[in-house]
Amino acid sequence: MTVKRVVLQGRIMSVVGNLFSESITLNDSLSYWRRIIFNRIFGLLAIICIPVYFTSVYLCIQSDLLLMAVFDTIVYAILLFIIWDNKLSDRRRFLIGCGLSYCIGVGFLIAIGPSGAGFFWLFMFPPLTCILLGSQASKFAQIFNFISLILLGAAFYLDWHIWPDIEGYSVVIWLVVVINFVATNAIVTMSTAFLLDKLSNSLESTLTSRRATVIGLAKLAEYRDNETGAHLLRMQQYASMLAKQRYSERDAPDELTLSFIEEITLSSVLHDIGKVGIADAILLKPGRLTPEEFEQIKAHPVIGSSVLESITRYAPDCNFIKMGSDIAGGHHEKWDGSGYPKGLAGDDIPLSARIVALVDVYDALTSPRCYKKPFSHQDAVGLILEGKGKHFDPTLVESFMTINHLFKKLSLISIEEGQSSALLV
Repeated sequence: MTVKRVVLQGRIMSVVGNLFSESITLNDSLSYWRRIIFNRIFGLLAIICIPVYFTSVYLCIQSDLLLMAVFDTIVYAILLFIIWDNKLSDRRRFLIGCGLSYCIGVGFLIAIGPSGAGFFWLFMFPPLTCILLGSQASKFAQIFNFISLILLGAAFYLDWHIWPDIEGYSVVIWLVVVINFVATNAIVTMSTAFLLDKLSNSLESTLTSRRATVIGLAKLAEYRDNETGAHLLRMQQYASMLAKQRYSERDAPDELTLSFIEEITLSSVLHDIGKVGIADAILLKPGRLTPEEFEQIKAHPVIGSSVLESITRYAPDCNFIKMGSDIAGGHHEKWDGSGYPKGLAGDDIPLSARIVALVDVYDALTSPRCYKKPFSHQDAVGLILEGKGKHFDPTLVESFMTINHLFKKLSLISIEEGQSSALLV
């Protein structure tokens, strides 16, 4: 069994990686925390710039700078657009946001000369680009800044563009300012890139430790239930695919975020952790359970939820453990209230538990067991459709139907790999 487990887990990890690259892709080319930073920075800017915008437009009109008033209006409209348009991908949103910083800086320098406002926005451009788009993009941002400042200085020197009269200002002073600006900006941008790299490494280390902890907990139940690691991998992939599909739909619930998807991908393997508290004679029984035995095995959701809740007392901020508790305690509840252990119904069942309930049934139906042969994909789909609005959340069934072909691929690959690896034992 040991050789079979190792070989099967290795092969399944390889094939699900290839399969997952074909599944639903989200408009999340950058990590979740970058989206949070963007929303906070530009959301605050949108609020702060309300009085600034009206004041600026008024002063521009009074000073006959009509083009600057139009420019301010366009910039503010774009700012609101990238904040509120949900159809825009993160990468485009970040590109436009960084571009706004550059355009505002250049616009101020052209319109009112070497002012603090123009330099401020240009100074912010490379570090902001580094945070949202990466260190490589920030190098191009620094080059854009340098070229723009040189061209503005050349235009001033050749009288191609006349700045407002600033007494004592000369091209030499401009060059000194530009050199100091570029050098200081490079130092700040490089420091930002260094800190972000350290942060990324720290986050990766934390995520790795988190995954190891969850998989370790899940294996407590796995080894007692004669399951292979392939079951845990399938559960993670099934839950992730279904959550991503539901997230991509227009009527997706507010709680279904990218963070939620990341957490359910990890926490879904904890669904049967409560089986550690079930006697071997019942858990490993090859035949049909008696009513009394079934009542005992029905206790595993309560046991699992209780175990994970006890962990959250020592780590109250661990959302993936909280979700694991919801999943362990609720994955046998049914949409119509006929499930166990609490008889919850509808939206009273946590969303994470409703997702895992569906994918767990699909995996149980399509996987071979010591007491049954696997159902075909079509038979499993038919049974899930029969349970729509009864056993399962009807919206999740619709989402499942949209991507059921991906479930079929993973199921068939897993079965084939399991059969071939058995020959090595």
